[in-house]
Amino acid sequence: MNHGFDAVDEWLDGFYNVYAKKITSEDPIDVVLCPQNILLDYIDSELIEDGFNFLEYLANKEGKSAEDFTAEEIERYVYKARPLRLGAQDCGIDEAGQFTGDVSANLLKEVNCEYVIIGHSERRKFHFETNEIVAKKIIQAQKNSINPVICVGESKDIRDLGQHFEFVKNQILTIPSIIYDKLIIAYEPIWAIGTGETASIQQIEEMTKFIHQICKEKFTNYAKKIFVLCGGSVNSSNSPDILKINEVNGLLVGKASLDIVEFTKILTGNLSSNENLSQPKNN
Repeated sequence: MNHGFDAVDEWLDGFYNVYAKKITSEDPIDVVLCPQNILLDYIDSELIEDGFNFLEYLANKEGKSAEDFTAEEIERYVYKARPLRLGAQDCGIDEAGQFTGDVSANLLKEVNCEYVIIGHSERRKFHFETNEIVAKKIIQAQKNSINPVICVGESKDIRDLGQHFEFVKNQILTIPSIIYDKLIIAYEPIWAIGTGETASIQQIEEMTKFIHQICKEKFTNYAKKIFVLCGGSVNSSNSPDILKINEVNGLLVGKASLDIVEFTKILTGNLSSNENLSQPKNN
């Protein structure tokens, strides 16, 4: 629950000036921004405007008008070529009804959301979301062709009891067995968030390897690709080492994403090894 409209403008300016100029359409990296819901339509409009500006640039360069582009070309340049994808932080458990404060997945789709975070540790903690609620939200996202980013992870109490593998396994086993173009699991070592403790590379590696194993067993016939992301106090200092882990396919960046300078350090610092963020390994 950070950033207003002015801060978003500054963030987007920094993103385009620092990061977007350093990548090409061939770079296999997806950057997904998940702001507060009220900012989604605004950011989508800004991204559309940027896409049409690029279309106008191409038209001038090629000596033609914007009207000369086909619908397919407009779709490619304005939407598919975006350097930034939109995602929401949550969605409702149904398409409509008496769910005060919730936002439906079908409405998120209308503002071009391609992803939605589901079951984040803060939603589970502060809004008492159970695995069953998370499952219903996953189904809603899938029904509306939105990729769910499904969060799993254990608390300090669970890890201290040595039950972290069983706990995370249970979270995964309650994920609905429906067809996923991308099955995206984000591992959050909750015990390392804001506590001063840090998950070691070995701890991250053993858990992400375990998650891949469980997902391959459960979703063999349901997932075309399996991606495991790592969250929990990710920053520009530790992200290169985290992404060297064979079972880590990307990052779920929290606090560090608020500072566009720090965030672009994470992104540009990993461009040379961004195969980790594009193709799942050992699946």
